[in-house]
Amino acid sequence: MTLLNHKSSFKLFKTSEVREDSKLVEFAYEGINKIGEAVSGKLFTMSRSEARYVLERDGFSSLNISNKKRWYDIEFGRPVSLEVLLQMTRQLASFSEAGIPVAKGIGILAETTDDKRMAEILQEILIDIEGGAQLNESVKQYPHIFPRYYSAILSSAERSGDLTEALVTLNAYLERDLRSKRAVRSAMIYPAVLVSLTFVAIVVLSVYVLPRFQVFFDSLSVNLPLTTRMLLAMTHFVQHWAWAIALVLVSGITGLLFMRQNINGRLSLDRLILKMPIAGPLAQLVALERFCRVLSTLVRTQVHLPEALELAGASTGNRVFEDAIMEARKRVLQGEGLAGPLERANIFPAAAIQIFRIGEESGQLGSQLYQAASFYSDELDHKLKNFTALLEPATLLIIGGGVGFVAVALVSAMYGIYSGVRG
Repeated sequence: MTLLNHKSSFKLFKTSEVREDSKLVEFAYEGINKIGEAVSGKLFTMSRSEARYVLERDGFSSLNISNKKRWYDIEFGRPVSLEVLLQMTRQLASFSEAGIPVAKGIGILAETTDDKRMAEILQEILIDIEGGAQLNESVKQYPHIFPRYYSAILSSAERSGDLTEALVTLNAYLERDLRSKRAVRSAMIYPAVLVSLTFVAIVVLSVYVLPRFQVFFDSLSVNLPLTTRMLLAMTHFVQHWAWAIALVLVSGITGLLFMRQNINGRLSLDRLILKMPIAGPLAQLVALERFCRVLSTLVRTQVHLPEALELAGASTGNRVFEDAIMEARKRVLQGEGLAGPLERANIFPAAAIQIFRIGEESGQLGSQLYQAASFYSDELDHKLKNFTALLEPATLLIIGGGVGFVAVALVSAMYGIYSGVRG
């Protein structure tokens, strides 16, 4: 459905007309029309706020407007880093504590931020707020920038009138999440450098060094040791099938990216991660910590439990947890409480279920969830430290084994040649 012939200064275009103006953006919308029917369609405008203005003027309500994506639009990582989002939230919380209005604070941040993408988003948010929208409504339009719980906490705070506390809470959670990500990232730097250097060494040996030894070995009528024959066979394979190896790597990475974009593919990958020996327990702890922390925050800010469960499930970052929590949410809506449905989900440990049950029965669910989040946070930090402590020696052992194999193969070959010539 494309809207045309509006008498305002805003103009909507058909698909065939869009190519003439590269500044136009395609938006998809869903909403309720004048007669109460659910409708959806797409339109082209300069910004989301212009699209909302025209649609609301034409009698549409309960609008959900988002950038329309094509099937080949694959996002590599976050369009705005978590560091930038944390900095924006922290500064906005400081402005709110100082009594600066939200619109003015957003305007200041839009002019001072160094991240161009965040500056553009803040400008759009400012236009929405000046047009009468609330902060949480505008933030909700950027799900790839702001987590879903972000807008929910803001919505609850704006209803209660305590926006500052909500921003401080969001700042604390984002800071904790960023600290965990940095710990994992720093733990992977040293092994990644070692693996990269080993890969370069293998390439140099395979392309330049070992082919010359091959010519030398072929000129002698000597039976080479098994290790040397294995090394030469691997070198020959890499030389002749390098293109196939590169093709497999590129295809595998591309396939993983497409699987992450697909619901069923992401579910399969997340299920596989949970079953892995070391990564599985870590992924489970991350999901549990996020679920308890976000649910605790949402419950304490008076967000309704079914909505809080949906948002907390989405924050886990694991499709297996999210689907199981959504199934439990259906039972919560039927009046079965919280602990029972979560226990039947078969993804939460017994200790977590006991915490949920005690919090539900005592009426202190928010505080119990907060304590559980703190416990799982400490447990996650402990396991991450153990993981990083084991990762470096394990990497050295694997790399040392590979280098040792090459050294043994060459030395044994030289010894075999020496023995053969002497014999």
